[in-house]
Amino acid sequence: MRCEAGVTTTFPMRGDAALVLEGGGMRAQYASGAMDFFLKEGLRFPYVIGVSAGISNAASYVSGQFERNRRIYTTFAGDPRYFSWRNWLRQGNPFGMDFIYRELPKYLPFDFAAFEASPTRFRIGATDCETGRAIFFDKADAPLTEALLASSSLPMVGRMARVNGKLYLDGGISDPIPFRQAGADGFPRRVVVLTRNRGFRKPKPRAAHRAAIRWKYRHFPPLAEAVVRQAETYNREMDELEAEEAAGQVLVIRPSQPLAVGRYSQDREELERLYQNGWADAEAGAPQLHDFLSP
Repeated sequence: MRCEAGVTTTFPMRGDAALVLEGGGMRAQYASGAMDFFLKEGLRFPYVIGVSAGISNAASYVSGQFERNRRIYTTFAGDPRYFSWRNWLRQGNPFGMDFIYRELPKYLPFDFAAFEASPTRFRIGATDCETGRAIFFDKADAPLTEALLASSSLPMVGRMARVNGKLYLDGGISDPIPFRQAGADGFPRRVVVLTRNRGFRKPKPRAAHRAAIRWKYRHFPPLAEAVVRQAETYNREMDELEAEEAAGQVLVIRPSQPLAVGRYSQDREELERLYQNGWADAEAGAPQLHDFLSP
């Protein structure tokens, strides 16, 4: 098999293998590096699931567009249309969501035809604002752009996104690392790409922050509680993931170098280093990955 990067794969192809992606804003460039290594090696998963920036970047992986995500941040990091607090004042989100999801594909075209033609099952995680629970869009459920925008609409600093008449926020609120959903969907062999260093746990919000969350989402009480519990949800999932990793049930790729990139970082040099770290970690783990995916 030959991928768009022009290298013949040496990886086995399993029908029950899943790629699971954490979000993290600009930290998701780590996953972009790993996915570009996968493309170079011709490794295409039959199932991809994730949330927020992780699943947004994975769309270019599924469409086979090698280094597209890398070109996005090298071209647009620092562009106020891409990120600025002026966007927050004007649009309710520091990331220019309309620019990123509706305008940017005109500058660096996204191959919608290749994406739709791909046999990969692609699941986009979001949080239902009425219930506070995780939902997952498949390709046929909603337009790709709208589903990705919903998955990436940050709580507190972002506006709710409307898809098919319902309101949604960031998928990372309710199911930040959806490896269990992948298993429930029939894909027990899961490769999980994280965007935090080993051992990271989120601090619980302080009382003032909890009060602000509940006030902001006072008309959506289940959502407010989901946002309040976001750190608890993340930490519980990380505990479960690490237990499954220790048991050999999942393979985890995570940054091997200390993170210097935050959710909102626009430093192109640091973003490039993070991308290269993702590539290098995926490459270094290739023998283990090969064994993990072997029939």
